[in-house]
Amino acid sequence: MRPDQIALQLYTLRRLAADDLAGTLRAVAAAGYRSMELAGLPPTVPGELARLLEVSELRAMASHEAIESLRDDTHAVTARMAEVGCPLVIVPWMPEGDRRTVADVRRFAAELGGFARPLADQGIRLGYHNHAFEFEPLDGTTIWDVLLAELPPEVEIELDVYWAAVGGRDPIGVIRAAAGRVRLLHMKDRAAGPEPHDAPVGEGTLPILAIVDAARAAGVDWYIVEQDEPQVPLDDVTRSLRYLQSLAR
Repeated sequence: MRPDQIALQLYTLRRLAADDLAGTLRAVAAAGYRSMELAGLPPTVPGELARLLEVSELRAMASHEAIESLRDDTHAVTARMAEVGCPLVIVPWMPEGDRRTVADVRRFAAELGGFARPLADQGIRLGYHNHAFEFEPLDGTTIWDVLLAELPPEVEIELDVYWAAVGGRDPIGVIRAAAGRVRLLHMKDRAAGPEPHDAPVGEGTLPILAIVDAARAAGVDWYIVEQDEPQVPLDDVTRSLRYLQSLAR
């Protein structure tokens, strides 16, 4: 992992951004981040978002976009990404109606794969992000295994190591088993205790160093700091950044 492979998922700072997007981006840059994954932002026209990123010396390396947005108007998504200068769309969630059976998941995978070509024609890559439900049993297999088998290789996998652990999987084993398919990691730690709760990277129970080592070997491109429920958002993401920087080389 190199320092320039570390990014921040802006969903972590959604409450701050809702009050002051420009100030939040300046604070993120002051903390030392240079690359952003977009999500959880207040309504902002693409040109204005591009301007705010530029003046803060930040870049959008990916954006979370709901599958419904691709279904409704793929061209609108690609046009927005082009204006922001964002090269990668990540679908962050599989609707419940698309995952009741293995056949449902196969149809979803085929549909998602079908979006890859029109996005690629506009210079934009496509990926999928997991939660815990992908690892639950489903008709003798799991959603995760069906997706890996059915998605075309050009659809990149963004593995959330916390949610994989909550789903009962060893993130290291998942990374190794899907080497070459997992291109991005959501880096958030799991706090100690019986109930799942995320924590800043390096301050929980996950073997972060071993995860990073496995990701290096598997060819992961991005290590993206995220917390769904940070305690002190800017302080949390700054501590996560410092810890990952200490592992970079």
